Amino acid sequence: MRQILNIAHRGGAGLWPENTLFAFTSAAKAGFSGAELDVQLTRDGRLVVFHDFQLSPVLCRDSTGLWLSADRDLPRVRDLSLAELQSYDVGRPKPGSAYALNHPALCPCEGEHMPSLAQVIAAVMPFKDFHLYVELKSSTGDPSLSASPEALAEAVIADLRAHDFLARSTLVGFDWRALAQAKKIAPEIICWCTTKPNAGLTAADVQAAGGDGWFCAIENASAPAVASAHALGLSFAVWTVNETAGMQRLIAHGADALCTDRPDLLQPLL
Repeated sequence: MRQILNIAHRGGAGLWPENTLFAFTSAAKAGFSGAELDVQLTRDGRLVVFHDFQLSPVLCRDSTGLWLSADRDLPRVRDLSLAELQSYDVGRPKPGSAYALNHPALCPCEGEHMPSLAQVIAAVMPFKDFHLYVELKSSTGDPSLSASPEALAEAVIADLRAHDFLARSTLVGFDWRALAQAKKIAPEIICWCTTKPNAGLTAADVQAAGGDGWFCAIENASAPAVASAHALGLSFAVWTVNETAGMQRLIAHGADALCTDRPDLLQPLL
């Protein structure tokens, strides 16, 4: 029977505080296939795990315990050092926020901080079958929001090599420039090209970009899309699949991997 990968989106954002060591270790202990995580470059050239290009007023509390105000300019991740970023508590969403309401099953963990990529690798290293799906977070629109895709790719490959984790990693991302740069310096790394909903991109576009897989938005994930990817020798993965009906449909269509906030719901279906 073919194996379908159960990838915990941001470590399992529907279950645990997203992109935290608590989430990644919990996902590994639960026996999921791996975890997707978002990686950016900090001001001092370190790799930090956080989704947004700016700090979030619903996820970040300062050292005094106060939530960041949405009424003022929020700091960009790229403008802060790793130590400054790790001073924020990201262990639970702001009560009453839309985020909190959309993640009702989330188990908070006070005192969790933004980890570095190296810290995540160290945390999941003992779980030999657990893989990381590393999203290279560089801005495809406003270049001022992030480090360049080339600099980010080079830093990620260097970190993965330094910790002997290349073989247990897949790179993903909307910025295909970063994936292309990663392939230049580490041809052996697996790269999945991520596509936005209704972007009009196809398996042929992914193949032309040098991708090993198509990381397709759920809105465009269909049986013909899966077949077109497989016909070109590409893996077909889908983000973000949170309802069991969607999981069952995509399993039937032949998808190779599903990325979900609720890997606990997917696990029994596999």
